[in-house]
Amino acid sequence: MSAITHSVARSDNKLCNLIINAASQIAPQWPLDQMIAVNPWWQKRQRPFAVICAEQKLLAGTDCLMNADWYLAQLNRQIMPTHLRQALDEAQLTISVAEASSALSRPSETNQWQRLSELLSSQIQQPDKLPWQPLIVQQLSQFLALYHQYPERFSVKADSKNHAYQSWLSVVRQDKGLQVLTGTNLNDLFAALPDDPLLLLEQIHPWLSSWGADEQSQQAYVETLLQGMSGWAGWQAFLDWQQQLQGNTGHAAVCQLLFMLLGWDRVLWLHSVQHNSKHDEVLPALQRQGKQYASLLQHTQAVQCLRQVWQRALEISVQQPLLLQLQQQQQNLSTAPATRPVMQAAFCIDVRSEPVRRALEQQDPAIQTLGFAGFFGLPIAYKATDNQQPRPQLPGLIAPRLTVIQIKPDNAPLSRQATLGWKQSFDLASSSLGMVEAAGPTKLVSLVKRAFFRTPAPHALNQLIDNNRWQLLNAQHPVSIAEQAQLAASILNAMGLTTDLAPSVMLFGHSSSSCNNAHAAALDCGACGGQSGEVNAKVLAQMLNDSAIRQQLGASHGIAIPADTQFYAALHHTTTDELQVYQAPEQAPWHHWLATASAQARQQRGAQFNQAPQTDRALSRFFKQRSSDWSQLRPEWGLANNAAFIVAPRQLTKQLDLKSRVFLHDYDSDKDHDFSLLYTIMTAPMVVTNWINLQYYASVVAPDKYGSGNKLLHNVVAGHIGVFEGNGGDLRTGLAWQSVHDGSKLMHQPVRLSVVIAAPADAITRVINSSTDVAALVDNQWLFLYQLSHDGRVQQWRQQSWQPVTQPL
Repeated sequence: MSAITHSVARSDNKLCNLIINAASQIAPQWPLDQMIAVNPWWQKRQRPFAVICAEQKLLAGTDCLMNADWYLAQLNRQIMPTHLRQALDEAQLTISVAEASSALSRPSETNQWQRLSELLSSQIQQPDKLPWQPLIVQQLSQFLALYHQYPERFSVKADSKNHAYQSWLSVVRQDKGLQVLTGTNLNDLFAALPDDPLLLLEQIHPWLSSWGADEQSQQAYVETLLQGMSGWAGWQAFLDWQQQLQGNTGHAAVCQLLFMLLGWDRVLWLHSVQHNSKHDEVLPALQRQGKQYASLLQHTQAVQCLRQVWQRALEISVQQPLLLQLQQQQQNLSTAPATRPVMQAAFCIDVRSEPVRRALEQQDPAIQTLGFAGFFGLPIAYKATDNQQPRPQLPGLIAPRLTVIQIKPDNAPLSRQATLGWKQSFDLASSSLGMVEAAGPTKLVSLVKRAFFRTPAPHALNQLIDNNRWQLLNAQHPVSIAEQAQLAASILNAMGLTTDLAPSVMLFGHSSSSCNNAHAAALDCGACGGQSGEVNAKVLAQMLNDSAIRQQLGASHGIAIPADTQFYAALHHTTTDELQVYQAPEQAPWHHWLATASAQARQQRGAQFNQAPQTDRALSRFFKQRSSDWSQLRPEWGLANNAAFIVAPRQLTKQLDLKSRVFLHDYDSDKDHDFSLLYTIMTAPMVVTNWINLQYYASVVAPDKYGSGNKLLHNVVAGHIGVFEGNGGDLRTGLAWQSVHDGSKLMHQPVRLSVVIAAPADAITRVINSSTDVAALVDNQWLFLYQLSHDGRVQQWRQQSWQPVTQPL
């Protein structure tokens, strides 16, 4: 953020703060190859959900709630009058249920702020010309796609702090296409823009101050500019996020985009002064909306108030049955005598694991499953032997501390460089059209094979992973046995695997498989850099099977692993529900258990798909074909319909069919004496599940803004950054419509996450008070937090205190 920091001395300090604050409101969007679920309003979490909904409607024209007709259609189907009555009471509205229904059916209007480009287009009607705003989006979007793929092609000095902005100037000053599209020559005006964006701020500040009533309205306008290109703003925010993980501060990348947008405003304003006969009507329009910002925001919130109530009623309709089930289970819970399990299996908390865990537990009463974060607490990045850039194998919220590589034998085959060389050559600047033509027959053969034989597409990096040993590195130095033991001890303690270990302990990561799918990484893991858990499971299994590390665990950490306990790396293939165990002994009794559990899980999931076969053999083939079909739009539903996160002992939920809607994290508060584990769960997995939940929510309620549109029209941008829907427009983020809709109905119910924690209320309160992020999420209704006591009583965190759930369940 050095460019803005230096501007304090050369430009108005308030304007610099305004730019920084506006840039800080943009949530990052991860690239396709590391894609994770993102709460698109994460940067706004310090304000209430209802306020942000109103702000988004005003500044971006985005509705963050379902429409009135949709809510009315849920009445007496999903939303019962008692749910609506409770929601009305929570909102302190005294109207009746009938009045709430009739009032919702009445049309309501809200205003949307307009950018300068939109005001100018409305003043001058040119039917045969592209309006200014879509033209700006198209021009900047095409530039950014080119810039991020080939930054070295631009004549700007590589060490320039404003490389992106200055590269844009070098393009737009020579862009003859703009005149063709608009009938207007703007080249001279772009040429007059300063190369130093700080001078641009000095030039534009008087204009902004001439109509912006106060700093609030001025910042709102600047954020409106970013909202017009929220996809690319999210990518720029990702670049800033990566810098922040490395200890740097600021929002330099987002500010580069802001400089471009402000440059466009500067040019359009000067052009309107020179050539627009209705120019005098534009400034008063800007002044009116600047003066009315606060009142417009308040009006929008009031208009949305009733739909907020209906949204809450929908969420209550999902929460009440779940809370009733948990209450009944807690009250009837009996403590069985501890016996050694015959097998233990740790799965990710991912909602797709819940049916498989339940099915596996049904194979033998002595089988124990556990829910834990799927990266198994390993702060690692994986570096393939022929890849220069390590791949993060952990949630995007944190940076890896260690690197893992595989130790290859001296006689290992050559790497895949030759294979990659042919494929990568298509992306090189020096590629010729002749090479593309030469590849035509080869690609035709490939298409025929994929159409008729449907062979699975191997993962570019994961296909290099084998059963060789792993080496852990910290800053290129090997991690010592003592350090590995320390890491293993913290993981085992967090998982509750310190006593009564089974002879066989499975560490199930999870992975998805699909072909021709730009968003395939999102189906691998919604949190861990879009990667499968294979590397993490194999590294942890190696550590826990190492005799030297086991000896250190016993001597220094008081964790004695029985001599007959063997840890196995395993993988849950979520597209097919196959449970794969690496280096598994052939005669192990649990092979049959895993196969039967897979079959049962497939039977349950088959109901989600039209025309799914009934027999397991046919069903297994059905799912495998979906995973290898390059024309398949819906290889699996991923985490669709997620609704809750339960932090409790497995015994509480073991008898419940939670319909693959719940994230399950094992936790025993009686063993967490200082509640440090509770703090970790609430500040890490709970935040991650909030991100997943609100990505699905946003992709349903606002698919045009926070969804990536139609998969059939996707074009990958710069190899991995994201997708265009078609050949341009803004970068599309979020989930494709096919990921949340089956063609006739929604497959994800848009509800905010309900979190239920079985722990003392005062312990949960201490976590809330000690974490600003957790406090923001629970106080501002970005999720709903419930506490379940030992005797089955339930309390909800509302208005910064615990309130008993007294409604009839």
